[in-house]
Amino acid sequence: MKDILKNGIILMLYAAVAGLVLGGIYVATKDAIAKADLSAKLKAMEEVLTDYETGQLMVDKQTIEEKVREGGQEQVKEMEYNGVKGKLFLPYYEFKSAGKEIYVLVGAAPGFGGDVKVMASFIKENGQLYLHMIRVLDASQETPGLGAKIMEEEPQKRFSNIPQTGLEEGVVVDKDAKDRPVKDKMHGVVKTSDIMTGATITPRAVANAINIMYSYLKGHVLGGEK
Repeated sequence: MKDILKNGIILMLYAAVAGLVLGGIYVATKDAIAKADLSAKLKAMEEVLTDYETGQLMVDKQTIEEKVREGGQEQVKEMEYNGVKGKLFLPYYEFKSAGKEIYVLVGAAPGFGGDVKVMASFIKENGQLYLHMIRVLDASQETPGLGAKIMEEEPQKRFSNIPQTGLEEGVVVDKDAKDRPVKDKMHGVVKTSDIMTGATITPRAVANAINIMYSYLKGHVLGGEK
């Protein structure tokens, strides 16, 4: 009986010490992790807010950082588009620049190994909305050499400059566009089969994430519902 009690006390002490150590590590690293996450988010946002033609930021860095800091802690909203379940990460960010209304959103949809997380900028100009640019924030669970190639620049560029007509039809990759007589961005079709051979699920996840973001933007922001 004494041995059982003794062992129990020892285990409790070990657990307490382990808890204190883990707590200390968390306190010591949480600020550094938060700083790294903020830095990565700001970098991605600067990239999607860069003008294609001039290569210049459409919004100055200080304004971008102020908006992100004002937004506070990220919240996750479960979303669904055409039967595909995904996520929207709020808040969204709104900017105005040279007569343009610019919206930056982050969404995710299931890929091959897990969620593929995407940031996108949508621009409203002269009464028309279009998807300007995306950045894939996380595809860490996708297959190396196949789906993971979505992190490269060229595949992501394929999802840029999609007009409102394409967004309205719903963005799909070319392998999923069999029912569309015209396969171009005007009709929401993004060609990825030539640069991501054997990997359809991951770029499909990017397309689904874009659809989820556009669906929210159209219904809850541009539609007047906050």
